Amino acid sequence: MAPLSSSAVRSRSRSQARGGTRSQARSRFRSRTAGVSFVLPYLAALVLFGLVPTVYGIATSFSVTPVIGNSYTSLTENYSAVLSDYRTLRAAKNVGSYLLIWLPSMLVIVFAIALAMDARRTRFAALTRFVSYVPGAVTGAASALLWLFMFSPAASPASAILRPFAGDSGTVISDGSLPVILSVMGIAAGAGGWIVLLYGALTDISRDVLEAAELDGAGAWHVVWHIKLPMLRSYIGFIFIVSLANGFQVFVEPQVLGAGARGQVDSTWSLNQLVFSYATGESNYGRASALSVLLLIVTVTAAVIVIKKTRFYSKDAA
Repeated sequence: MAPLSSSAVRSRSRSQARGGTRSQARSRFRSRTAGVSFVLPYLAALVLFGLVPTVYGIATSFSVTPVIGNSYTSLTENYSAVLSDYRTLRAAKNVGSYLLIWLPSMLVIVFAIALAMDARRTRFAALTRFVSYVPGAVTGAASALLWLFMFSPAASPASAILRPFAGDSGTVISDGSLPVILSVMGIAAGAGGWIVLLYGALTDISRDVLEAAELDGAGAWHVVWHIKLPMLRSYIGFIFIVSLANGFQVFVEPQVLGAGARGQVDSTWSLNQLVFSYATGESNYGRASALSVLLLIVTVTAAVIVIKKTRFYSKDAA
């Protein structure tokens, strides 16, 4: 076979380079197309069920509905009326008390159980995860009805424990006890899923890192505090953000418990119940939207703070 001339060699090299460039371009195009195809359905749902209702709610919050006369537009009147309503401060205190009890308790319990499961990995680990997740299968109105039965001294299997705490009405459910009761319900319903999530994150921590820490003389507490907890901060931040948003929206549970303990729970106990009262009881959609927008601002601000503090999107956080 005759050797190729220098010009033929250069021509073949340029042809191979062009082929490699086209191959890389096709690979990048396929990668971007695949990414967009995964994101598009979510973006469509976000626009339809997130952004459009939010914009509509903000626009409605500027519409003032007087008792007599036609509606008119004002940028501040509904917000001023909502903030000066005595029920808003009371509902905010109720929800704040509930969040202060529920969120720290749930995070501690979830983290402690996940650590215990990670430290004692047995052949029953899968069964343990399943059992911890089962209570989370009962949520919403069904969970509220279940706990209404559990907290009724006349019917609960724990009636001997509940009777000393029952009021004159014969029930332990009241405005004052609701933060504790809702916290118990929230932990029972939500902890299982978060335990499974944190356990999965713990098993993903490199064994080399843990063994190196043990060789350096780190005890169990130091490993938890200085290695596992920092490596789980993005997961804990995610749990906090989602739980906080759910906590601010608490509605079904106090609504059902209040219906079961008539006269013991205010119909506007939570902020979302007050929004419901504005919309359905007073037909004042402007004030309902204004309070909803204020709730959105609070939860988004809290989420941004948590994301900043936990460096949620940093690649070395996981």
